[in-house]
Amino acid sequence: MISSKYLFKLLPWLLLLIMVFTLYLTNHWPFGKKEKEFQHIIETSVILDKVEALGKLELVKYNFGEVFEYKRLSNGKIIGNSIMQTHNYNPDISVILIASGEAVGCIDLAKLKIFDIEVRDDSIFIDLPAPELCYYKLNLDDTKMYSFSKESWWSRLFSNNDEKNEILHMAYQQAEKKLQEAAISSGIYQSTNQNAINMLKPLLEQITEKKLHFNTALPLKTLSPRG
Repeated sequence: MISSKYLFKLLPWLLLLIMVFTLYLTNHWPFGKKEKEFQHIIETSVILDKVEALGKLELVKYNFGEVFEYKRLSNGKIIGNSIMQTHNYNPDISVILIASGEAVGCIDLAKLKIFDIEVRDDSIFIDLPAPELCYYKLNLDDTKMYSFSKESWWSRLFSNNDEKNEILHMAYQQAEKKLQEAAISSGIYQSTNQNAINMLKPLLEQITEKKLHFNTALPLKTLSPRG
C-alpha cells in the first residue's frame, strides 16, 4: 500500500503533469505550438444595381508629376499685440503636395451612328465622335504632403487636426482639377484623335479592302465632365 509520505512527494509531479497536459490540449503549449485552426464564415449580399453598355475605346494616357501649392488666405485675421511681438490668431494656411496623377483620353464608339459612315466607290468616310476625357485622377499612393504651414504660436500649441484634414482634402481636390486642365492644355484630345486613326485605319482597311478616311472633331466644351 502506497504510504502518504510517498504520495506527498509524488503530488507536485502529478500537478505538473496535469498542467502540461492542459496547456497542450488548450493550444497554449509554448514548445512546438500548433497554429490555431478557425472556421471562417463570410456572409455577404451583393446586389446588381445597374448594367451599362460601354463602347469607350481608351486610346491615350498622360502621366503627370507636379509640385502643387494650395493656400487658404484668411480675410478675418485677429491680431493680438504683446510686448514681444504681434501674434496672428487666424493665419493664412499653405499646403505643398508632391502630386502624381494620370488622365486617359478615349472615344465613345457607341455614339457612332450609321449616318456617320459613307461609302463612295473604293473609299469609306467615317465621322468619328469627339474625343473625351474618360477619367483623370491623382495616384494617392504616390501623392505626398511635402509641407503644411500655419505660422502662428497658437496653432503650434493647439493643433487642429480636423482643420488640417479639411485643408488637405481641398488641396487634393484642387490638384486633381489642375490635372484635368493640364491634360487638356497638353493636347490629350488631339492625341486621342490621332491614336484612334492610327488604330482603326489599318484594321478596317484590312477588313473592308477599301481606303479609310476619318473626320475628327474636338469637344465643344473646354472641360469635360468628370468621368
